Amino acid sequence: MILCADDYGLRGDIDDAIVDLCAAGKLTGVSCMAAVERLGADAMKRLLQHQAVVDIGLHLCLTDEGLAWSAGAHTESPGGCAPSFSSLLKAALTGRVNPQRIRREIAAQYNLFLSKGGRSPDHIDGHLHVHQLPGVREGLLEFVLSLPPEKRPYIRNTAMPMQSLWKSGLPWAKAFLIGVLGTAMKARLSKAGVATNQGFAGVYDFRKWRQYPGYLPGFASCLVEPRGILVVHPGREADWRRQEYCTLKEFAFPSGSLNRFEEEPTRTEPNHRTGGTPTRAIPFPR
Repeated sequence: MILCADDYGLRGDIDDAIVDLCAAGKLTGVSCMAAVERLGADAMKRLLQHQAVVDIGLHLCLTDEGLAWSAGAHTESPGGCAPSFSSLLKAALTGRVNPQRIRREIAAQYNLFLSKGGRSPDHIDGHLHVHQLPGVREGLLEFVLSLPPEKRPYIRNTAMPMQSLWKSGLPWAKAFLIGVLGTAMKARLSKAGVATNQGFAGVYDFRKWRQYPGYLPGFASCLVEPRGILVVHPGREADWRRQEYCTLKEFAFPSGSLNRFEEEPTRTEPNHRTGGTPTRAIPFPR
């Protein structure tokens, strides 16, 4: 299971919480908001100290939340600014998102990641999951397929194991809506031959943050594939982010349950020479 924290670069308290969890061995993925002006090379350097054990990816910012954005192709709203989430959603559902404009914006943010981090991202996903919206996903696919095959990042989808959520008593309404987009995205990625995760969990109503300590074990149990992603949003200021941070800090994940996307998962197999059962790395091809 890949345990991925989103929103690195959004605020200092979020960055501090994520770096602390990386150092504690509680994360195997982090998504960075390269388009946010406050995320500079120094902040990236702090995170890159953990790149040997953590996937570091690009968290696309395609909606306007009062932040500083890249000089890309935000032309879906008046003045060339990034649209609000509701505006982008409405445009996507009515076929008014231009994939070429999105592709240019993604290229701009990808290049910001390169310049700030000095390396390419391991994966790409989107803030508020907007990378999966109609029109946006086509622009993202075009951009990724334009990269050399050996440099293509894996792309997140939010297709969720709904039956497992129901059986575990986990929140499902919000997850269902996001999962519909994820299922369509997963099919597009598979058809295009672009690497993606197998399973996704971690979605709940942030207003119910007090219930998160009960949610976390259930989310983890839903993901049986090594390439399943459990997304988290730790921080030290907002109540819901602080709850996630503290819960993750204290939670004891089963040994060997966390891995990176390209990491070889370990399985216990008999050692016929000694009679013991040490773990052996089993290749997990891309």
